[in-house]
Amino acid sequence: MRGVNSVLVTLQDHATLILALLATFLGFLAAWLLRRVERLQKRVKAAERSAEEAARAASMAAPGGIDPEVVLKLLREGMPPTLDNVYALMRRRDDPAQTAPR
Repeated sequence: MRGVNSVLVTLQDHATLILALLATFLGFLAAWLLRRVERLQKRVKAAERSAEEAARAASMAAPGGIDPEVVLKLLREGMPPTLDNVYALMRRRDDPAQTAPR
């Protein structure tokens, strides 16, 4: 009981110092994480640009005259850019009767 008591007394005596060290450590951790997030956001933007460029190049090379903007729209919506999805979206876009409100 004596050992536990002395530990508690030591913690109480140095509580301000312990909290200051903890706050400093958490501040450095937050700054490091913020820098990491900023770097990762830059990488995501670069990956998005590359994906859009690849989608445009792929749609230009695909048979049937696929519109690159249709592929990009599918990618932005999170849908897989399969030929079925691309052709369905192109048909919906070209057919105003399907897009008119009922």
